[in-house]
Amino acid sequence: MRRDTIRVAAAAALLTLATTHLAFAQEATLPRSERSFARLDADSDGKVTINEWKPKAVKRFMRLDDDQNGTVTTAEIDTWLKKGIERRKERILSRLDQNKDGDVTRAEVDAYIDALFNGADGDKDGGLTLAEVRESAPRRGRQGDAKAN
Repeated sequence: MRRDTIRVAAAAALLTLATTHLAFAQEATLPRSERSFARLDADSDGKVTINEWKPKAVKRFMRLDDDQNGTVTTAEIDTWLKKGIERRKERILSRLDQNKDGDVTRAEVDAYIDALFNGADGDKDGGLTLAEVRESAPRRGRQGDAKAN
């Protein structure tokens, strides 16, 4: 019973995280990962200057300006958030709703979590190392490549 509770809690946490990040995706934030820092550090000197960061941050936010008038309105933000939530919902349902009835049952969540865990457990020892998780995680660039093939 405890294992089932943990699984449902983990699935709920993942779904919550998956949708809440949408609200912050276009906001200007300082780079926190090595990868995002390196993308901004144009001259590779180990420092990101305002001149390296600001144009990219502004461009990212201004993508929300649907009518290209130089102002992002509340309506444009709402539209962007709704599109993102709809895409996320479709992705969640495509992964978890095995019988495609529009609902995700507890059994479907359990099956998804089991498959996700077992697929990452490369040595089949019943535990995951960080290396196994990283190896099993889909790469953004490769996802697009796989779809194109």
